[in-house]
Formats: sequence, C-alpha cells, structure tokens
Amino acid sequence: ARELSDILVANLINLGNLRRYQKRYQDAYDAFAEAASLAHEGSLPRLSTKALVNALWVAVDRKDRTTFERWFAPALTQGRQLDDSHDKAYLLIALGRQAFSMTKNLAGESSKPAWITPAFEALNAALDVAKRIQDRRASSYALGYLGHLYEYTQRLDDALDLTRRAAFIAQQIDAPEILYLWQWQTGRILDAKGDMDGAITSYQNAIADLRTIRHELIKRYSFSGFNENVKPVFFELADLLLRYPGAEKDQARIKHSLTQALETLELLKSAELEDYFQDDCVAELQSRITRLDKPQPQTAVLYPILLEDRTELLLTLAKEIKHFTIPVNRATLTQEIRTLRRQMELRGESYLKPAQKLYDWLVRPMEKELNAHLVNTLVIVPDGPLRTIPLSTLHDGKKFLIERYALATTPGMTLTDPHPIKRENVQVLLSGLTEPVQGFPALPNVGMELSLVDELYPGALLIDDQFTIPLFREEMDTKPYQIVHMATHGQFESDLRNTFLLTFDDKLTMDRLEQLIGLSKFRDTPVELLILSACQTAAGDDRAALGLAGIAVKAGARSVLATLWAISDETAAELIPQFYRNLKNDDPPMSKAQALQQAQLKIIKTPSKFQHPFFWAPYLLIGNWL
Repeated sequence: ARELSDILVANLINLGNLRRYQKRYQDAYDAFAEAASLAHEGSLPRLSTKALVNALWVAVDRKDRTTFERWFAPALTQGRQLDDSHDKAYLLIALGRQAFSMTKNLAGESSKPAWITPAFEALNAALDVAKRIQDRRASSYALGYLGHLYEYTQRLDDALDLTRRAAFIAQQIDAPEILYLWQWQTGRILDAKGDMDGAITSYQNAIADLRTIRHELIKRYSFSGFNENVKPVFFELADLLLRYPGAEKDQARIKHSLTQALETLELLKSAELEDYFQDDCVAELQSRITRLDKPQPQTAVLYPILLEDRTELLLTLAKEIKHFTIPVNRATLTQEIRTLRRQMELRGESYLKPAQKLYDWLVRPMEKELNAHLVNTLVIVPDGPLRTIPLSTLHDGKKFLIERYALATTPGMTLTDPHPIKRENVQVLLSGLTEPVQGFPALPNVGMELSLVDELYPGALLIDDQFTIPLFREEMDTKPYQIVHMATHGQFESDLRNTFLLTFDDKLTMDRLEQLIGLSKFRDTPVELLILSACQTAAGDDRAALGLAGIAVKAGARSVLATLWAISDETAAELIPQFYRNLKNDDPPMSKAQALQQAQLKIIKTPSKFQHPFFWAPYLLIGNWL
C-alpha cells in the first residue's frame, strides 16, 4: 500500500507539472494540493514538501501572492525537518529561489512581504545540508544563489566573495552548466563595482562555457528558459562593450570594443537559431562558410540592438564600424514596431506615423555616413521585434527606405554564405498549389506566377497533385537545382512543430525541408535561392519571425525570398516574375537585393491597387543578398 501511495503522489506531481507547462494553472494547483494532502496522510514528508515546492513555482509564475503566502511557510518548515539528503538540499535551494523571485515580482508594491529574509534562511539551510552530506554541486548552487541575494541587496563585496566560492567549486567538479551562471553573476557584480575590464572578462568566460554546453542547453531550456538564462549573458556583454568606448578616448581601444560587441552579437544569433530549431545546424554551417568580415563597397550592415534603457546602432562599412546611441528604450521601440505591423495589415494610411518614427530612430542618425560612403545596399541583422516588420516601409517623410536602398536581412553575418549567384545554366524547380487542400484556400494565380517564371527559367514544374513530397524529393535527388520555388501556403510559429510549408499530400516541416534541400549544400552547386511566395508569421510573434529569418540556414540555401504575411497570390503573380526578370538581366547585372528592390519599386510607381505597402512590403530577402 505504501508503494501504491508513493506512485499515486508522484503521478499527481507529474500531472501538476504538465498542467503548469500547459498554463492550466488552477488544474496544476489542484494536482499539487491533492498530492501534498495524500503525502501528508501517508506520512511521506519528502513528497509532501516536493508537491508544495512545485505549487509555489506556479505561484511565482502567476505572481500569486495569496497562494505563495499560504504554502511557503509550511513548505519551508517541512523541508527543514526532512532527513539530510540530496533532495532536501535542492528543495531548500528551490524555496530560497522562490522567495527571492517573489521579492522581485512584488518589488513595486508598498505592502510587499519581506521574502528576502526567508530566502536567506532557506539557502543557508541548504548550504548546511550540502556541507554535511558533502554534496559539492548543491554547495555551489547554494553559495551562488546566496551571492545573488547579496547582489540584489547591494552588498557587493559579500556577493562577489560568495559567487567566487561557488564558481571555484563548479570548476573543481567540472560543471560548466553551473560555472557559467556564476561567471555571469561575477560580471554583473564587477560591472556594478565599476570594474569594467574584470566584468568583460567574466562575461566572456561565461559565454565560452555556454558554447561548450550548447547541446545540453538546447535540451534543457524552453524558449522562455533560453530568454531568461542564456540570451541575457550575450546582451549584457554587448551592452557593457558598447558602454566601454564611452569611457575611453583611445580609438584603437574603441574599435576593439565595437568589434568584440559585434562578435558577441553574432554568437547570440547562432545560439538563438540553435534554440529555435533545437539542433546545432547553425554551428555546423559556420564551420563551412567563409566569413564576410567587411561589407562590399557601397554596402553597409546594420545591427540594431534593443536594450532596456536605450537603442544602439552598429553600422559596419567597408573599412570601419560606426556606433550610434539612440535614447529610445526597447519597450518604446517595440510598441511602435507592433503599431506599424498592425497598421500595415489594416491597409489604411495610419502606418505612416510609426514608419516615420522608426525611420527617425533607426536610420536618420546614420544618414550622413550612408551618403558619404555612397551606400546603395543596406543589410540588416534584426533583433527581436524588428524581425516582425518589413524595414522597407520605414519612411523619411518623402520616401520609403526601399526607394533609397536595396535591402536584405540576415540572421547573422557569420551565418551568411557570401557568394554571388551563378547566372549560367541556372536550373529551377518550380512547385506550387492552385487548388484548396488540407483546409487551406485555393491560390488561383499561382499557375500564372509559375508559368511566367517558367518562360524565363525553364525547369521542372510540380503543380497541385504533382507537388507531393515523394516527387519533390525525386527531383531534388536527381538534379542540381540552383533555385527552388515553392508557391504555397506556409506557416511560421513560435513552436517549431507547428511551422510548415504545405504540399498537396502533406505538411513539409523544417526538418523534412532540410532533408530534401539540405544535401545540396555539399554539392558544387548548392541551392542559391529558395522562394516561398505565400508564407506568413503571426503579428507580434518574435520567435515565429526568428524561424522565418533562419530558414535559409536550416534548409541549406544561400538565401530565401519569403513573405512576412500572407498576401493575395495576384500580387505574387506580378512581383515574383518581375524579380526573376531583374535577376536575369545582364545590363546591368543586379544582385538579388537589387532585383527585389526594383520589383518592389515598379509596383510602388505603377498606379494600381497594389501600391499600398501591404502588398509589396512583406517580401524579405533573407541571407545572401549578392
């Protein structure tokens, strides 16, 4: 009977954890409460404490002060009364972290409870247990989180001492997954103490350890976990490096700091894509491509960096890096980005106000530099919400940005294969759907789109019931296609499992797309260009847009032409063939970015119902723009 009771309580705890993951919070509470009650009745103190601790995590998620106050004291009392063990140490560590989290959650409330003291109490108790049972890993965690408490309360010397002790133990037991946390914490503390050089070194050590454990991190963290436990390390180092030049007048030192900031951002871009696609395809790609350290003449690369208190712009030109600081914080910028996307899809004229604000913040500060270097192509490495809008629509009051520059976006310069497209003997695989399938509406103008492209670049044509995964695979296996064109519904979402391209018979996931197209990257003639003319990402979904940004990397194509939102296939039937005509033109030869620019300009300048940016703007060239 005791064994059955153990199993029942454990299953209820697992059910509560599942409901928490599903955000069914009341169901999670109910499961944990039942588990705690049954465990108490069955004299199972360890499981009772575990149920209460897990319920407290839900309270932390929800900032539910009432539930937290009801369950924290019993959980701490029970936890301290347990026999010394590995589980006891970690339950006490969890309670200390929860008390600290609630302190931060309620930081703005005048009547907030004093959770800092219970946090210290729980973590010190955990440290005592860890020492008695000689659990060095638990000791490292307890010391490190105690250091975090002292950091929060501004006792920086004590915080630094505890954090360094935690890091020393993590080094001794060869635990880089713990060590990076304390190196990161050391960096924050040293920055607060004014030791910028020491802080930079600590952050760089943390990132070096993160890179060695990237496989484990992919498995460990959800998207929110990545955003909380990995991304800030890179962002805070970039922030620190960008602040550092302001304290120095040595131009060589300033250039070195800016270069280090760029390298840090590039590492972050790789880590973000690895997290989204849940594999290390990005790192593998980086080992095969030739890095484009400096843009070509008349090309500039822009890194907008959205920080909590300001926005930084790094502009790389043929021979130098320029740095601009904009006094607009991430929240304000994000609000205007969301407004622009919403207004664009409403097809009214209200998009102009946010489009002009964003131009003033992101482009106008560097206009003189762009003009001085005769820049005609602007490559943007967008961050977060900037991935969700077409930057072509930014407006200076007279013209759209696309009227001034050919534009491309890339998830990272180290993720871009910098080779011009080969124009001789180009083989094109054309595929698409005109009929309604699998609950998706018909795309009646796809036939015209594919027919017009076929006149320019004759190739294999898979349409409707011919556009199946087996036939597509057969074509890709037998011929070295440089351009793969898919005129079909596509959907990019935060959850990779719900991201797909539609074929007649099935849904083509990103993993399957990689299998079908990815082998070409090992050929002498890889897929130069993947065209997706009817895909969409949800407004405001930064993570879904990250998937779109990284599709070229995942698929093994040098570049992708895709849309941010679904538009009428009638528009595609006009813009896409014009893009191909421009690409085919040899007088003068155009880059892919210029070919797209000219196709969009033709629509802008030709009176028609398609002049509104809703129709021409969502097309993005992602990856290699040459």
